Amino acid sequence: MKRLSLLMYHGLYASEAQRLAIDPIDRPYAVSAEAFARQLDLMLAAKIPVIHPRALEGVGEAMPTGVVLTFDDGHASNAELALPLLRQRGLSALFFVTTDFIGQRPGFCTWDQLRELTKNDMVVGGHGQTHRFLSDLPDDALRAELQRSHDRLTQELQTEVRQMSFPGGRYDDRSLRVAREAGYAVLHGSDIGALGPQATPHEGTLPRLAIRAGTPDATVLAYAQADAATLFRARTFSQAKTLAKRLIGNARYHQLYARVKGVPHQQP
Repeated sequence: MKRLSLLMYHGLYASEAQRLAIDPIDRPYAVSAEAFARQLDLMLAAKIPVIHPRALEGVGEAMPTGVVLTFDDGHASNAELALPLLRQRGLSALFFVTTDFIGQRPGFCTWDQLRELTKNDMVVGGHGQTHRFLSDLPDDALRAELQRSHDRLTQELQTEVRQMSFPGGRYDDRSLRVAREAGYAVLHGSDIGALGPQATPHEGTLPRLAIRAGTPDATVLAYAQADAATLFRARTFSQAKTLAKRLIGNARYHQLYARVKGVPHQQP
């Protein structure tokens, strides 16, 4: 069966100095610009359609076949490195940004860079206001986190913002409801999977497949092709992590994650 895969990237780097400038907690998700370009070319050579992210926003339409490219957090490399590589190939991607990072956190996009993305047929979506795990927040803070991020993006970019991804992939039923009330129609998670033609992007969350620093090109291509065996292995590993999060809680799990990576505790 033909399916749609959503690939999830974060920051890119073009030199060792740029890699080291990325926060240590984020480096496991940082991919070299060379590897990203190679992965794009492999997908194109395999004739895998790279779908425009706006296709996810159509109501009642059949799910397209191929791959959607997404980026989380709003790292400056999204504009400085990813955008030129995408433009060279005539491709579009979806960039989820944390609004309090924009123009404030070193190494992250400015508002002008986000506007440049939208001018070049990219789509910008929400990723919370502060990157806190939404399922951990009380109701008032949850509502503020989502509404303020949506309103700021709409105001700054002067465009309709209909998609968002959940920081850390953490969400609950409240998060889904409040996100839609804030104006987000298409919600992205980080569960492992691919979408069949009858999938409904306006219900629940869309699965995505994380591309990390050590992800082999063959795995990236298998993800893009929604290879069943590859997805099964990735899902099994992901379910073990999800169980650990439920048993010890998001905060303690992330403390353990940070300790293993040898960095101070902070959200990825």
